Amino acid sequence: MKLSNIIPFIALLLVPGCSVSNKQQYEGYFTYGSEVSDFRSCGTNGIFWLNGEHKQMEVIEQASLEKAIKVGEPYQEIYVLFSGFAENRKPVGFEEETNGLIYMTKLIKTSSQPTKSCK
Repeated sequence: MKLSNIIPFIALLLVPGCSVSNKQQYEGYFTYGSEVSDFRSCGTNGIFWLNGEHKQMEVIEQASLEKAIKVGEPYQEIYVLFSGFAENRKPVGFEEETNGLIYMTKLIKTSSQPTKSCK
């Protein structure tokens, strides 16, 4: 491999927020509604704004909305387990009202019911 091909690759690895090594699993509750895309990890009170891949976000957004319709009240939380990373960028708009930003890369599990292991 030529040195000219290696330099852009190394530069890409050094860009903050692009590293794959900062991925982790998150488990907790997601709430969706007007100007809300909140995630709370099990056992914590901190609220993070959740972004992610469009199709996967659509699945959990729809599940939260369906639960809200069923219960008859907006902003219903659903259980989620996913892989993702903390976003390294400045929050914009309603994101500023949370404790930070998380980006979901892979939805692993979702349920409209809470789990005993996650409070």
